[in-house]
Amino acid sequence: MSSHRVAAATVIAVAAVLFGLTFGFEKMPEGITRGFGAEAFPRLVLGTIVVLAILLSSFSASNDALPRIPATLYYTGAALLLFMALVPLAGMLAAMFLFLLGLGYLWGERRHGLLILNAVLVTAVVWAVFVRGFGVQLPKGVFA
Repeated sequence: MSSHRVAAATVIAVAAVLFGLTFGFEKMPEGITRGFGAEAFPRLVLGTIVVLAILLSSFSASNDALPRIPATLYYTGAALLLFMALVPLAGMLAAMFLFLLGLGYLWGERRHGLLILNAVLVTAVVWAVFVRGFGVQLPKGVFA
């Protein structure tokens, strides 16, 4: 089995588990929600991920060996865990800003102005899409 097919199967399995977890989301009354419900957006994203994983599996060569996993992948996973731990404390926007700064630096970007600009712009776009576009309040955090 090729490394692309192993990766695709792993991604599909994780997406299936996460999709199942969306059935446990609290149901909001119709009058409170605008547009998507709390479960619709994650399901849409997970469905897109599954389609992309199927495409990855379809276009893979059958004889490629599993590549060595770079250490940066593990550091990125640790950064994601740190981000998830920071959201309840600092709030979504502050945690996202810090996560984007740290991740950009971790992945090799050393131009501090560009790192800050990227973190500000991506955080602002996420705020605009979710708060203004979907009418979803982002977690504020204990210290916010």
